[in-house]
Amino acid sequence: MTHKDFGPDVFLHAIDSGSNSSGAAILKVDVLLVNPWIYDFAAYDLWLRPYGLLKLGGLLRQAGYRVGLLDLLDPFHPELPRKPKRKLYGTGHFYRERLPKPAILADVPRGFARYGLPPALAETDMRRLSPPRLILLTALLTYWYPGALEAYRLLRKLFPQTPILLGGVYARLCPEHARRNFPEAEIVTESGEEAILARIRTLIEPSGEPAPFDYPVFDLQRKLPYVVLLTGKGCPFRCAYCASGILFPGFERRTPGEVFREILYWHERYGVVDFAFYDDALLWDFEHHLGPLLEEVCRRGLRIRFHTPNALHARFLTGEVARWLKRAGFVTLRLGLETLERRYDHKVGLEEFEAAVRYLQEAGYHPREIGVYLLCGLPGEPLTRVRRAAEYVARLGARPILAEYSPVPGTPLFEVAREVSRYPLTEDPLYHNNSVFPAFKNPDWEAIEELKVYVRNLVA
Repeated sequence: MTHKDFGPDVFLHAIDSGSNSSGAAILKVDVLLVNPWIYDFAAYDLWLRPYGLLKLGGLLRQAGYRVGLLDLLDPFHPELPRKPKRKLYGTGHFYRERLPKPAILADVPRGFARYGLPPALAETDMRRLSPPRLILLTALLTYWYPGALEAYRLLRKLFPQTPILLGGVYARLCPEHARRNFPEAEIVTESGEEAILARIRTLIEPSGEPAPFDYPVFDLQRKLPYVVLLTGKGCPFRCAYCASGILFPGFERRTPGEVFREILYWHERYGVVDFAFYDDALLWDFEHHLGPLLEEVCRRGLRIRFHTPNALHARFLTGEVARWLKRAGFVTLRLGLETLERRYDHKVGLEEFEAAVRYLQEAGYHPREIGVYLLCGLPGEPLTRVRRAAEYVARLGARPILAEYSPVPGTPLFEVAREVSRYPLTEDPLYHNNSVFPAFKNPDWEAIEELKVYVRNLVA
């Protein structure tokens, strides 16, 4: 089966239509969800969706709100000047237009771009709407706030009376910066969906009929090439570079039955084949969590594929687990090693890691299918050490993948990065961008590029 094409109208559910003076349809919603542009040196759709925003949309729809989605990253918009290339398993490029890089990042020898719809096209789409009663805007990463800011300005211009709530990782981790730059927006810093829903209820009441499910509103997209799954929030580990413990202080999980029913819903109703897990601890307590889910997938004979863009914990990868992953259709595997020296986390030892790679190989995975994340750009971490780690991974029969380090406010390693960075990291979230290697005092750009090429070519 292939992904379903929903046609040109992204506002699909529980929406009344009127018309304007020209006869064009005007779409009416209670709550408009907005996924903004990305302004960055690089951006790629590697199962990249604003899960929190879309999940909130599902909860609102179940509560009877009429929900619309405006996706400014939409690579399937029929009026784009050119179609972005799409690749395996639903991934692919966004439409992009080159822009001048921010002046404060002038030392970075890379091109800068806006990813997503041309602004004129975005404005045309917005004008198809009657004023929504409430707008929910997100910003996924701290240094992606410029895209959200441009979207905010356009929304405020077209819908000056509509309240706007700004959420996402940026709002949670940089609330004071957000309040200064989005002065008329309400900044959402709560972690629980119930608290946000309660706040929305104080602003507007629902005007539609309750939906039967609370699944994220992926069906409001023009096309549905994949679905993102989250079986639990939080992580039992507290790595010094990771914000999971800040964004989700607890560790909550859905039942395997609940997750399976959601998979079956998207697969049977919309023909979805590719599912990407966003969990930070997917293999934790495998016997009672992921294991029963995969057993049911296999028992039903579902012909689907799973992907793990967030790293799996190698410590929990036994021979039995590896066989279940292979049998159930996991085709994109990522393990987290990060560094050879366990200075910033203690989630896996080298013996455990080597055993995990061996189990995956025995289950039938090719070296190129076993991706291993290695952090590059850590404070005080020379490139030569990263190179040795990549060679180590390749010798084991896996594929090293460089993950450029981004300082995350509130984490212990952020304070270390502040001490060595050439930038004032607390002044502007743009300085957190992993592409600028913010924890390096004097980055050797030629050496960095050579390392990237070398690592990419290690495993044929």
